[in-house]
Amino acid sequence: MSKTQKTPSSSISEEDVRLYLKNNPGFLKDNGDLLHDLLPPDREQTHDNVADFQKIMLARLQEDIAELKEYQDTLIAASRNNMSTQLQVHEAVLAILDAEDINHVGHVVTQDWPDMLSVDVISLCFQKGKAANSLDVEGTRLVSKKIIDNLMGHDDACLLRGNDNASEEIFGPATNLIQAEALVRLQATDVSPAGILAFGSRNADMFAPGQGTELLRFLEAVLRRMILKCLKT
Repeated sequence: MSKTQKTPSSSISEEDVRLYLKNNPGFLKDNGDLLHDLLPPDREQTHDNVADFQKIMLARLQEDIAELKEYQDTLIAASRNNMSTQLQVHEAVLAILDAEDINHVGHVVTQDWPDMLSVDVISLCFQKGKAANSLDVEGTRLVSKKIIDNLMGHDDACLLRGNDNASEEIFGPATNLIQAEALVRLQATDVSPAGILAFGSRNADMFAPGQGTELLRFLEAVLRRMILKCLKT
């Protein structure tokens, strides 16, 4: 090999970049993320291509700001909504903790909770049977095990959905106004049967699959412990 022979250079010159961009005019359009990493030219430069480049970068920046603002507004709205819901649940829990007996518990759940939780109706249902026959709670409904299992399945469940086919066995006279529902399986205790804690709303967007169910499950847990406490005292 000749001593004067040079190995191919791996460096790319400025002219190579210019030539590539001229031959591929859609490159920056297809790789817009690169505009974030590029420095804009000085405004003293007056070349038409420079002005166009500044316009592209400004438009990209404006799009990013608009997207960020939209995301920020959505995040703030969601945070406020979550905070409001938590405050409502806190109020509902404090109300039921003040219940004096099992009938008072039923009254709080079916009469007071709807206003506190911004829903139209709350129904407290227990499974028919020997355990339910000795359970006299104001405002409750008795339903069959089949209805509970058909709606909730056989596992611990919380069902959220918008629909126009709410169960009359669950909501009674209020059935026709229900456009969205949240059904929480009420777990059985030593002194009370299984059941359903049902929330109904005329707002079709109130409950939907994919929403968080932690607070609803928390309300069920508090209610179950209050029933147990009242029936054992």
